[in-house]
Amino acid sequence: MACRNAYRTKTMNAEAQVAQPSVSEPVVAKSVNRLLFGVDAKIQANDLLQNNIDEFEWVVRNKIYPNFYGRYLTGENCLTVEEIEYLHDKGCKIAAVYETTDAKQTEDEGKLLAKKVDIRALELGIPEETAIFLEIGDDEPVTRDFLRGYATALMAEGYTPGFKVNTDAKVSFDREFSRGMQTDREVFKKCLIWATSPTLSEYDGMTTTHLIHPDDWMPFAPSGITRAEIAIWQYGVECHPIEDDMGKVTTFNLDLVRNEQVILDKMF
Repeated sequence: MACRNAYRTKTMNAEAQVAQPSVSEPVVAKSVNRLLFGVDAKIQANDLLQNNIDEFEWVVRNKIYPNFYGRYLTGENCLTVEEIEYLHDKGCKIAAVYETTDAKQTEDEGKLLAKKVDIRALELGIPEETAIFLEIGDDEPVTRDFLRGYATALMAEGYTPGFKVNTDAKVSFDREFSRGMQTDREVFKKCLIWATSPTLSEYDGMTTTHLIHPDDWMPFAPSGITRAEIAIWQYGVECHPIEDDMGKVTTFNLDLVRNEQVILDKMF
């Protein structure tokens, strides 16, 4: 089991005191007067850029102070213990994302992947009850059985299962997740969805996101749930390109959360 962590964010704007939801039944459908901003990126937040500030400072300069920072647990420039400390010192929560090319067809494959996720989470000291979002590409074949296996096994390890996916009905995830809601509702309703669609064209690769974001909560939702039940919406991609200190171009994606409890309870 992952160790617990008492860290609480210092930058949440929400002041309402809300009862803590059960780890098995994350609450995401809630009306709020405003949307909460965050980013996600495949570059480390403390990576130095060509202009002698780091990536996190670049986000703040070009947008606003983020409530959360989405980071990958695997791959090149993946999340490290040092980066976790850096972001926590900034008062920023971290949204955990796991990406892999492993097969996603059978229930056993889902359970095996959940174990790999658990091991990586333990290495980083990610506390239990945290949501770990498995990123599934648009063209990746995925089945209901795999999703069920991943979700049940990850919950057994103490984490909340999540999926960072294109929720457009033209992509297979919509069909397979909705099938799961019909056949295994008690499992699938406990999963959080990070929708990557629609990506709004006006926020695609833009360099002028300063202090603006969509006024309406409009992510696509699988037919098995409502739009209000989407936990996170990635509405803009590859914004504010700049070279890092090694000459590699970096960007960040733009995200919104509708319910502050997703940030408080399901990020770390």
